[in-house]
Amino acid sequence: MEVTRLSSILGMTGVVLSLTGLSLPMVYPEGRNLASILLGLGTLCLLGYFAWHFRSLTALAQTRSTRLGAHSLLSVLLAGVVVGLINFLAAKHSPEWDFSETQNFTLSRQTYQVLRALPREVGITVFTHEGSPGYGAYQDLLTTYAKESPLITLKFIDPERQPGKAKDYQVSRIDTAVLESGSQKLYLQRASEADMTNALLRVTQDIKKRIAFVTGHGEKSLSDTESSGLSRAGDALIKQGYAVGTVEWQDTASTDASVLVIASSTQSVSSEDQQKIRQFLEKGGRLLVMGDPGSQTSLTPLLSPWGIQLGTGILADEQDRLGRGSPTALLVRTFTTHDITEDFTTPILFPVSRPVTFDAAQGKDWEYIPLAQTSPESWAETDLTSPQPEFTAGQDQKGPFTVAGLLKPKPIDQTSLAQSAIIIVGNAAFATNGYLTYPGNTDFFLKSIAWLAQEDALVSLTPKEPAFHPFVPNPSQEQALVFFQVLFLPLLTLFLGISVWKRRRSL
Repeated sequence: MEVTRLSSILGMTGVVLSLTGLSLPMVYPEGRNLASILLGLGTLCLLGYFAWHFRSLTALAQTRSTRLGAHSLLSVLLAGVVVGLINFLAAKHSPEWDFSETQNFTLSRQTYQVLRALPREVGITVFTHEGSPGYGAYQDLLTTYAKESPLITLKFIDPERQPGKAKDYQVSRIDTAVLESGSQKLYLQRASEADMTNALLRVTQDIKKRIAFVTGHGEKSLSDTESSGLSRAGDALIKQGYAVGTVEWQDTASTDASVLVIASSTQSVSSEDQQKIRQFLEKGGRLLVMGDPGSQTSLTPLLSPWGIQLGTGILADEQDRLGRGSPTALLVRTFTTHDITEDFTTPILFPVSRPVTFDAAQGKDWEYIPLAQTSPESWAETDLTSPQPEFTAGQDQKGPFTVAGLLKPKPIDQTSLAQSAIIIVGNAAFATNGYLTYPGNTDFFLKSIAWLAQEDALVSLTPKEPAFHPFVPNPSQEQALVFFQVLFLPLLTLFLGISVWKRRRSL
C-alpha cells in the first residue's frame, strides 16, 4: 500500500514539474535554464512512474478497449496534423480567385508594375474601425498591396481607441490613410486603386511639385480661413504631397511652379501681367483658371486670345440642382470621358456659375475639351435682380452649357508650348472652404491639379465599373417618388382593402 502511494506521488510530481517547465518561459522569459531543469526532473519522475508500473501498463495495453481508444486517439492526431499542414501551406502560399462581376478585387497591370518597382519602404497607416463605411474597402485593397510588395507595411488604427495617434498624425476624419516614406507623408480619404497607386509613386519621390496661387488682382486668398477662402484647398494639396505657395502676377513668367492657379480675379489684369502668363505657358507651364460671375470682365483680356469666353449670365437648372434649393446651385452630373472626369460617380456642386464657351476661329491653335456640363433643362439667367430665377423665352438662352473645359495646344510641333495646358472653370466658389468638403468638389479639384501637374499615374488607371449603379434622383424625380410612395401606394392599399371588405360583407 505504501509502495503504491509513493509511485502515485512520483507520477504527480513528474506531471507538475513538466507543466511548470513548459509554462515558465511564457511568464518569465529569463528563466529558460530553470525551465530546462524542471522539464528534466519532470521527465525523470514520469519515466520512474512508468517503469514502476510497466507490467500493469503492458497488460492494460493488450485489452480490446485500450487498442480501440488508441486507434481513435491516433486518428484524431493524424487528422489534426493534416489540417495543420493544410493551414500552414495555405497561409504561406494562399491562392486567390476573383469571382466578382467587374473583377473589383484584382489590381490593374500598372499597379503591379508600380509595386514591383518600389524604390524603398512605404508605411501605410489607416485610421478606421470595423463599423466605418471605408473599413472593408481599405482592408481588401491594402491587403492585396501588402501581399504583392514586401516593402509595404500596413497598420490599422482605431482613432476612437487611440486618439493620441490620430492627433500625432493630424488626422481629424475617419477612413483616412497616411502613407509615409523617407521624409514624405501623404494623406488619402478613400480606398481607390488609382489614388493609392498614385500616392505610392508620389510618396517615394523626394522632389515635390509646386502649386502656386497667383495673387495681386483681388484673387481668393490661400491663407483665408473663412468660407470664401482657399485654406482648405491648400491643406488638401499639401496632404497630396505638393508644395503649395503664392506668386505675384509680375513673377509668373519666372516661377518654377508646375501649376499656376488663378482663383477669380476681381480687378482688371494689365497687359504686362497677361504677357507674363503667356510667357509661363510658352515654357510649357500649366494653368487652372476659375472665374466667379462677380468677376465679369477682369479675366476677359487674358482668356480672349485663347478663344475662351466666360458668359455674363448665371446658370440655372431645375433638373440638376441641389435638392429643393435655388436652381443656381448646380449639381452637375454630366461629364465627358476625359481622364480627369471619366470615373466620376459623385456630382460636383457649382454654386452660382457662369458658362464657359469656346470660339474655334479665335482659338485656332488650341484644342478644346468640355469636362462638365449642365442638363438640357438649364438656362443662362440674365435678370440678376430676380430672387427666384425663371426661364424667359426669347431672353434667356437654353442649355446645356459647359461649366468646366480644358485647352491643349494642337499638336503642330514639339516645342515647349505643346506641353502646356489650361483648365477653365466658370466658378471658383466650388474650391473654397465652404464647398470643398463636398466629395465631388474635392475629387474634381484634386484630379484637375493632378492632371495639370502631369501626375499621369493617377489618371492612367482605367477605373472599374461598379456592378451596382446607385440611382440619384433629381428634384422632379424626388417629387414623383414622394407622390408614389407617400400618397399613391397607401391610397391604393386602402382602396383594395375596402374593396375586399365589401365583397366579403356581400357573401
